[in-house]
Amino acid sequence: MSGRGLDHLIEQNDTELGFLSAYGGGESPEELLSLIENVVCDEIKLEVVESGVKLNLDIDNPPLVPSDIKRRGFTDGELRKSGVTVTITDFGPEQKRFLDRLVEFIHGE
Repeated sequence: MSGRGLDHLIEQNDTELGFLSAYGGGESPEELLSLIENVVCDEIKLEVVESGVKLNLDIDNPPLVPSDIKRRGFTDGELRKSGVTVTITDFGPEQKRFLDRLVEFIHGE
């Protein structure tokens, strides 16, 4: 690479692509827990695990389909008639919508 070099390229990308952090990603499990705790209710159980935050909700017929827990930022998901378990690995708009939907369902019953 000629001209400005790799350091300049990295510096430029840090400056120009900082807005991407608004879409989630790169949070530590503890940071994820802090973000998620601000959105959920007491019925949703959270546990910090190595890859993120494990969410468990025991509720009949959750308002979800299997693809909801197979998107980017989710792993190890299990959808049951009696609830859902999934590990959240990133926190962005999809995860926020997912959590908001669960909270609305819980409080709407």
